[in-house]
Amino acid sequence: MALLGGDAARTLLLAPMPCLQISEDEAILLGLWRDFSLENAANARATLALLAKDDSVGPIAKAMGAATRRLVAAGFDMSALAAGTMTHQESPK
Repeated sequence: MALLGGDAARTLLLAPMPCLQISEDEAILLGLWRDFSLENAANARATLALLAKDDSVGPIAKAMGAATRRLVAAGFDMSALAAGTMTHQESPK
């Protein structure tokens, strides 16, 4: 995340912690984690290419892939990030 934050093409905007609605950038990050959990590195790299400097895409992808593998090895169920498995709730406006 430090690489992505430091070498991003633009500043990533994250919603404040008490906010019930995620920001667009947070949705993109969740999509990246989903792609890595589904071992779809090509899709993740394509997304990263839109977010980070060219020479940072590889190191960021490697770090996120390794983190995903370690989370799975530690018992985290990453399949919940797959499309169609999560429910959402609209925040009140």
